[in-house]
Amino acid sequence: MTMIPSINIGPVTTLVLLFVVAALLLKHASEKIDFLRRSNIKYRFLNSLASYVHYGNDIGVDATLKLDNPPADVLERRREGQRYLASKLGNNKSGSNTEKKDGDGFRGPTLASSLVDCRFALAKVCMPLLRELEFSSEGRNFVSSVRNNSDDAGAAGGVGSGAGGAAGMLTVTSEDGVARPFVGNDAVQTMGVRSFYAPVQREIGRRMRLDGGDDDNDEEAMLRFCPLAMNGALERNVELVRRLTGMDKVRYSLSGSEAVDAALKDIKASCSNKRFVVRFTSAYHGHISGVGFLDCPEHIFLPECSQYSIDFIERYHYRIAAVIVNPMQHFTGINKPSPPGEKVTHTSRIRSSVPREEYARWLHALQEKCNYCTKYLTKMALVMDDIYFAFRTPELISSEYFAHPDTKAALKPDVIILGKAVAAGYPLSVVAGREGFLNSYDKKYLLQVNKTVGTFSAWHGGIVASNVFLETLEGDGDGRTGKPILEISAKQQLSSLVQTCDAFSASLNKSFEDAELPVRIRNFSNTFSVDFLNKSLYNSRYPQYLLAEGIFLGNYSTGKFNLNADITQSDLDLLEKKFVTAATKMQRDGFFEPMQPPAKRKFYLTLIARLVKNYVKLYYDQIMLDKHVDIQVSHNHPVNKFGHFWSSVGMILFAYPLILWKCQPLKGCAWFFMTHVMRQSGHFFYEHQDRDIEKLKFGHKDASKKEAVAFLSLAGVVYKYREEIYNLATHYISSTFLELSLDQYVSVIALFTVVPHFVEIVYQYGWLRGLSWAIKIFTDPFTDLLDFYPYVIIHPKYFLDFKEQRATYRLDINTKKVVKVE
Repeated sequence: MTMIPSINIGPVTTLVLLFVVAALLLKHASEKIDFLRRSNIKYRFLNSLASYVHYGNDIGVDATLKLDNPPADVLERRREGQRYLASKLGNNKSGSNTEKKDGDGFRGPTLASSLVDCRFALAKVCMPLLRELEFSSEGRNFVSSVRNNSDDAGAAGGVGSGAGGAAGMLTVTSEDGVARPFVGNDAVQTMGVRSFYAPVQREIGRRMRLDGGDDDNDEEAMLRFCPLAMNGALERNVELVRRLTGMDKVRYSLSGSEAVDAALKDIKASCSNKRFVVRFTSAYHGHISGVGFLDCPEHIFLPECSQYSIDFIERYHYRIAAVIVNPMQHFTGINKPSPPGEKVTHTSRIRSSVPREEYARWLHALQEKCNYCTKYLTKMALVMDDIYFAFRTPELISSEYFAHPDTKAALKPDVIILGKAVAAGYPLSVVAGREGFLNSYDKKYLLQVNKTVGTFSAWHGGIVASNVFLETLEGDGDGRTGKPILEISAKQQLSSLVQTCDAFSASLNKSFEDAELPVRIRNFSNTFSVDFLNKSLYNSRYPQYLLAEGIFLGNYSTGKFNLNADITQSDLDLLEKKFVTAATKMQRDGFFEPMQPPAKRKFYLTLIARLVKNYVKLYYDQIMLDKHVDIQVSHNHPVNKFGHFWSSVGMILFAYPLILWKCQPLKGCAWFFMTHVMRQSGHFFYEHQDRDIEKLKFGHKDASKKEAVAFLSLAGVVYKYREEIYNLATHYISSTFLELSLDQYVSVIALFTVVPHFVEIVYQYGWLRGLSWAIKIFTDPFTDLLDFYPYVIIHPKYFLDFKEQRATYRLDINTKKVVKVE
């Protein structure tokens, strides 16, 4: 019998395991670095600066007008411009922006002070650095009424360029009694009030009336009180949505942001719980946690229209569950943020829209890559976020609008998301997806659950509104007479809207160019954005000049605004005149003057120095506030104040010089210990401490001080038995590591009376707060001299006023009266 030689597999196994571990670590590290580079780190970094970038004290209107170091003649023109704007927008003729006082009768300021969302006030239109050039919005931003501009406002009919029955653009009358054309209609209701929404909402109202309306039948309306139940209206809506999108599955939410969040959760569950989502640089998909720029830790930001992104998606297919696209980026500008009003308008703002054909090719290439990954690698969904895009063109949705330029084939995403426009502005959003992409998983996995719920996610009122809206798009009649709801079809209205808005942009840009004004306008259907060609620091003042011309601007100002489809040619002619006049006056007043490179460098250096100075001041104020609170809540007894004064004298004259200058830590720490015994004796024996109010202090509390005392006592015991402890420890640790001189030992012990608490503060509040506490502790002896010098000498009777150690005290922080509770 042949014997099989034995093999020692230990080294082989070790080498293989080491290779496996090293290879996995290398792959994970490479992947983490790749994902970190493409994460939201930029947005998180900018957000981290929010607590440090502080404007500081006002510098005055005149100083704000010359931030870019303009020539004397330009500065004088700006001063004249400020006076002009003050005469139009201010509360007086002096050029200041002093607000009205109470009693002037305007309701806006009172309401604004109670609202958390500042967008309602519409008070700020300039970039933040120009905040002192703002004017009070009192009386201007409290809307009393909204109407159509034409006297023929009751007619329902045509749209756009003088079409019969067009009701005219919306006009807003505010609390000051002035009527202004409204440039900033909401992004949801894109079509005409009279030509579309009035008849649509009449039909919605009829179906939702609880008294049944004319046919005395309220069965459908009563369904609203039975949420999350299948019914005929829901059945009809699913049918309409599927027909519109070509999808198989439908989910509902109340808002667009919620719909995006729900869609991504469903897709992840359907794609083997892969964690990551690819989105494209600067594309907006909502504000709620999970999809907002700051709260999306599992989102990867890739450049749009880039082969690198296509390759990245295939390379990491095993991590990526979805690729989500906001098709409005072709208008905003690929990889460019949609301008958030004028908040970041500090120089030129020039955006170029991607040609429709080019962007369509990109989307089809993206679709092919996602389909390839799904077919040959791992499942991956292409998601079209049509919340802002949909229902602005006759094609209705992006998959039809971006048909392939050559084959004319429609885009076929796996999921499409529609916002509140799908319900004529009522709170309802829709997620529609292909089979296998929305919450599709083996239900036998018992811990796999539906991750998105909501009592009103398919609110019956929204479902009914959506039914009417979608039926109207299809040309159906109302539910009672069968007559068409619209006199002119929705697609005809949208075609006219697109043509009208395109013509307006072309005409206005020609007027800007002819007048040699550094302003241009762009549009996608009825959505517009203003570009500024000059690198001027003051471009964000253009909205103020538009306001001075009597235009009512929405929250996004010139960054992105919408016009209603009821607008007529006469309205557009009026707007063109006002836009050009506003730009002409702004150029006259020197606010379009570009900042020269030397002035730009000086401006940024000055700005950085100012922001640093402002933060240092805030930092200093915080330290002084901590000192003040410390004194207020736990330094009220005369003996405690006496002890703090004289212990501070000892620390300044002896402890600090011996430790810091003479390098004699043993003597210095001895003085430090003696002065602290005196310092803390006042707290321990005399201070009638309110342990609740003491929590207002930032720093050592009574408990942490007792811990420090216990630590010092333990240190003394360790020193006494140092030889025994040394001999025991050297069995396990190198002896050289434990060989400390007496000075070193004392220094370590002294430091460890404060270091643990410093670590705790850093852990809870961050490094800067920890350093501020350390600075406070170090400088306390110096400030204590100023705070407690009246107690250099005190009456001996106070030394007999001991506190009861087991008693509970209550301090009135205002009167300083202390009462023993028990």
